[in-house]
Amino acid sequence: MKSPMRWLKRHKELKKNASRRIEVEAALERREGQKIKLSPAAAKGGYDEIYYASKNGSRFAVVRINSEHKIINDPIGPLDPGIPLGPVDRLSREWDAYVQLAPGGLSPEPLWRSEHAIACSWLPWERLSGYLTKNRAELWKVLSNVFPLISTMHSLGVIHLDLNLGNILIDPNSEKLSVIDFEFGPVEWVNQEQQMAFDYLRLIDDCLKPRRGGKVLLEDPNKLIELLGEHVPEATRNADLHFVYSKLQRLQQQPELCVLLQTIFINLPNPHTEE
Repeated sequence: MKSPMRWLKRHKELKKNASRRIEVEAALERREGQKIKLSPAAAKGGYDEIYYASKNGSRFAVVRINSEHKIINDPIGPLDPGIPLGPVDRLSREWDAYVQLAPGGLSPEPLWRSEHAIACSWLPWERLSGYLTKNRAELWKVLSNVFPLISTMHSLGVIHLDLNLGNILIDPNSEKLSVIDFEFGPVEWVNQEQQMAFDYLRLIDDCLKPRRGGKVLLEDPNKLIELLGEHVPEATRNADLHFVYSKLQRLQQQPELCVLLQTIFINLPNPHTEE
């Protein structure tokens, strides 16, 4: 349950963004030819406000709206490969990713966009972070589906740069996956192979959280290497990864796992952990 202060802060943020919400509702009503209602999602929405769009009482879309009033101080280190994009570029990156991925069922379908907002199809699925918290024993089954997803995504020219378990949706019934939330862009010095390798390692770092299956992963790390070996292409294996531990600190704290990962990512540095 949210504290009263957090609820009040959230209420003020939404109130400040009300004029844009009303504009987007009107635009979607013109598109759909019927009454549309936008309801704020429970999630904070990162750098934007996220709403559910409903018609005839049923959700049909998720809408991301830029907020002029939302201030987020996200510390970016000198070795971070991805940085938060500005409002216009952020919406464009997400839209372009969905255009590439949706035809293969790898993301929501892009439906509509304007200068300050985009709408994509609503999937009644669960974030993979929450799913694994309740089903840690299924980590290997999940990763056997996630790694091919990453490989296919990369082959379509889409790189995420913040690929944690919260940015992947899962349909528990079919085990289908969908990638969401493309808010980051690459810094100038990082090439495509480095970005692709980082996507894999960023996901592995998130899987190391105990509540998301970290114990399962560490009990059989060779299984992880086997799965990666089936899907990571040679160019990605050879990427210079001198920067990764500045962001992936859970991974840095597992030196034995890092040594095994060097059989896939040959330029992954040896971690320097505190005694």
